[in-house]
Amino acid sequence: MTEERSEKLNRKVTWPQWIAAFGVLLLVAQVGSLGAWSSPYISQLTSPESPFPVTMSEISWVVSLLNLGRPIGAIGGAVGINYLGSKTAILISCMPLALCWLFIIICNSVEWLYVARIFGGVSVGMIYSCYSLYLGEIADPSIRGALISLGTSGIPIGNLAMSIMGAYLPMKITAAISLVFCLVLVLLFFYLPESPHYLIKKNSDEKAKSSILWYHRDCDVESEFIALRKFIENVGKQQLSTILEELRTIQFRKSMFIGAMLITYNQLAGINSILFYMESILISAKVTVMQPAQVVIIVMAFGIVGSALSLFLMDKCGRKILMIASCIGVVLSMCLLTVEFHLLSFGYDPKSVEALSIVGMCAFYVTVFIGILSVPLTMMGEIFAPHVKCIAVSIMSILAGVISFLVSATYLPLLNVFSEHYLFLFYAILLATAVPFTIFYIPETKGLSLQEIQNKLVKKKPQEWNTNCRNNKEKIPCEQIKGLYVISGNT
Repeated sequence: MTEERSEKLNRKVTWPQWIAAFGVLLLVAQVGSLGAWSSPYISQLTSPESPFPVTMSEISWVVSLLNLGRPIGAIGGAVGINYLGSKTAILISCMPLALCWLFIIICNSVEWLYVARIFGGVSVGMIYSCYSLYLGEIADPSIRGALISLGTSGIPIGNLAMSIMGAYLPMKITAAISLVFCLVLVLLFFYLPESPHYLIKKNSDEKAKSSILWYHRDCDVESEFIALRKFIENVGKQQLSTILEELRTIQFRKSMFIGAMLITYNQLAGINSILFYMESILISAKVTVMQPAQVVIIVMAFGIVGSALSLFLMDKCGRKILMIASCIGVVLSMCLLTVEFHLLSFGYDPKSVEALSIVGMCAFYVTVFIGILSVPLTMMGEIFAPHVKCIAVSIMSILAGVISFLVSATYLPLLNVFSEHYLFLFYAILLATAVPFTIFYIPETKGLSLQEIQNKLVKKKPQEWNTNCRNNKEKIPCEQIKGLYVISGNT
C-alpha cells in the first residue's frame, strides 16, 4: 500500500502542458499552411483563368517573400519575449498572420500577394522565435523534447490541410478558413497564463504562483516559486557588461556554431524548395497515376507520420540518432528523385518509373520531420544559457529566414542551370556533410541539465560537474538548478 501511494505521488500531472503544446501545434500548423500555400496555387495563378495576371518571375517573388519577412519577425519576437513574455509574444504573432490571410482574401493584384506573404513571414519569424522558448519555460524536463516535437508536428499537419484545401477550394475560400482558425488561436492563447519565468521577472509574484500551479498541478508551488525566483534574481544581477562577456565564452561560441550549422542544414534539406514547388516537380516527373495535387496530399500525410515518430523517439533515442537517421533518409530520397529524372532523360516510359518520384517524396517527408526539422528547434532551447538564450534564438531565427529566403529564391535559377537531373543531387551532397558533423561535433543533450550541457560543450568530465558548481559561489547550487529547471524548462 505504501509503495502504491508513493507511486501515485511521484506520478506527475502534465496535461496542462500538453494543452499548451496542442495550442502551439495549431499555431505552427498555420506556419505549415503558409509554406504549402504556393504549391497548389502556383498553377492557378499562372493559368489563363487566374483572376489577375501573374508571371513566373512574379511567382518566384511571391514564394520567396515569405522568408524575407522572417528576420523582421525574429527581431520582433525577441523584443516581445523580453518585454511582454513568451506567451504574449506568441499571441501577438497571430496579428500579422491574420493580416496575411486577410490580404489574400481581398487581393486583386500580385502586389497584394507580396504584402500578404511578407506579413506571413513576419509571423513565421515571431513564431519560431517564441514557441520553443515558451514550451521550454513551462515544460517538465521528462516531456520537454516531446512537447517541442508535438509543436513542430504542426508543420506537416498544416501542409496536409493546405494541400487538401488547395486541391478543391478557391484561393480566397482557403484563406478565409485559415483566418477563422487564426482567430480561434487568439482566443486560446488569451486564455493560457503567461510563463512563470516572465511573471517573476516583472515581480508579479501571485500571478507567477498561479502560473506554476496551472502548468504543474501537483508541485509544491511555494518551494518551486522560491527556487525559480532565486534563479531569475541570480541571472538578473548580471549587468550588460557581464552578459557581453558571456557572449565571448567558449560555451556560447560553440553553442552558436552548433546552432548555426543545425539551422543551415535544416534549410539545406530542401524542405522549402520541395514544399513550395512540389506540384510542379511532380508534373515535371510526369506522374500520371493520379492527379499531382492528389499525390501532394498523400505526401503531406507522410509528414505527419514523421512528426509522430519524432514525438515518440525524441526523448527515447536522443537528438543525435534522430538527426543522423533523418539526414541519411533525406539524402537517399533526393537520390531517388535524381534517378527518376535521369531515367526519363534516357527515354524510359514515365509510367514505369513514376513510382520513384512518389516514393522519394514520401520518404523525404517522413525522414525530414523525424529529425532535421525537429532536432534543431529542440536544441535551441537546450544549448544556450538562460540569460543569452533570447539573443541567441533570435539570431538563429534571423539566420534561418535569410538562408531560407536564399534557398527558395535560388531554386528556379538553379533549376535552369542544373535541371532536375542534378539539382536534387546537389542538395543531397550538401546535406550529406551533416552526418559527420552530427557524429563528431553535436553533443547529446537528452536527459541533461543546462549546467551539464554547458559543461559538455567545453568537454568537462562528469566527475568535475558537481565540483564546478560547488566552487562557483555566484551561481545557484546544482541541486537547486535541477529542481528549478523543471519549471523553467532549461534542463
